[in-house]
Amino acid sequence: MGMVTQARRNLTLGLLALVAVVSYIDRQIFTLFQDDIKAELGLTDGQLGLLTGMSFALFYTFAAFPIARYADRGDRRLTIAVCVIVWSAATALCGLAQNFWQMVLARIGLASGEAGAGPASNSLLTEIFPVERRTMVISTMLAANAVGLSAGLALGGWLSQFFDWRQVFLILGLPGIALGVIVWLVIAEPRRARGSGPGGAVPAATPVPMGEALRTMAGNVSLRWVALMLSTVPLTGFALILWGASFFQRVHGMSKAETGFWLGGAMAAGLVIGNLLAGWVSDRYGKANPRFNGWFAGLGLLAAFPFGLGFALSPDPYVALACFVVVKFMMTLHLGPIMNLCFSQVPVTMRATMSASITMIMSLAGVGLGGTIAGFLSQMFAASHGSNSLQPALATVSFALLIGAVAAIMAGRTAKPLPEKG
Repeated sequence: MGMVTQARRNLTLGLLALVAVVSYIDRQIFTLFQDDIKAELGLTDGQLGLLTGMSFALFYTFAAFPIARYADRGDRRLTIAVCVIVWSAATALCGLAQNFWQMVLARIGLASGEAGAGPASNSLLTEIFPVERRTMVISTMLAANAVGLSAGLALGGWLSQFFDWRQVFLILGLPGIALGVIVWLVIAEPRRARGSGPGGAVPAATPVPMGEALRTMAGNVSLRWVALMLSTVPLTGFALILWGASFFQRVHGMSKAETGFWLGGAMAAGLVIGNLLAGWVSDRYGKANPRFNGWFAGLGLLAAFPFGLGFALSPDPYVALACFVVVKFMMTLHLGPIMNLCFSQVPVTMRATMSASITMIMSLAGVGLGGTIAGFLSQMFAASHGSNSLQPALATVSFALLIGAVAAIMAGRTAKPLPEKG
């Protein structure tokens, strides 16, 4: 940490937070226009679920680990820059897709690019910031993700008044290529200062082999409970996010502009405030007490459950929006503290791999299963509920929050943090 100035640390955090915002804008924009894409390409809800869910999540997962392994031992600045350029180009290509399979390929490119930036960013930031600020830094990045989710809806809703969905993908995708170049030129990478190999990209310590890293994580009781939590909570969370725009357009008759404004605002209020509050509370009370992090996360998830049902089943759109704010706020309290709990139990040379493992489970369970299951449940309930089929579908997936709450509490109770060095 000593070789990176405070100003450079803050500049790096700010730029990587912007990268996270752009990442989620590019990811979320699809959900606002998916009904238009469905109509133009002749798709079903099941196929939409595969596009927003499993096809994205599988390749997000496949790309995450090899990129994270490079990030654990190589140049994280280069990793992040290349990932930004790749996903931005893929976002633009979504606007050129002419059928289901072309859109699948564009979504795969988007997933592959986005898979590497998060783990590399987390590894870099947890190295250059002191331990007493770590959860707040992680939560700042999570809040940036939330800003991207809400900004994607709000910006897409505004652009929909002037451009069709294809033009919007091009408008939002192409500027990201320039952002990737700026990342390469600006952010700090302490390994380059202390390395001796080509480009200085030599780590300070020998990286842990992949097999050993996975065995270490699988053998940790607390991390197994975390895995269960990450297999259940994102299933609900991403189902609400990926299908929320269609939900308000179909069930409550909102336009794209209205949906972008109201749902985007609700998402920002719940997720941003929740992430920042979670970071502050965990840094203040949970640094030396991992059990606190688990209970804090678990109680938040328990409180979120009834509001998840209220969001899905309320006949009033504004009651549904209010419930959405609360459910996303309460759900968001778990992730920053739980991620810090995970990082505290593995050495620094495993943190990008740890982040990639978290990303993998969340992507498969949330983006993959959550988005896909909600889509097929909606298709199944269509016979009895017609255009309101997303109501019982999203209510059904909300029950996963109860399992996640128990798992979060147990993860805190069984945690065994390593002593901090340096």
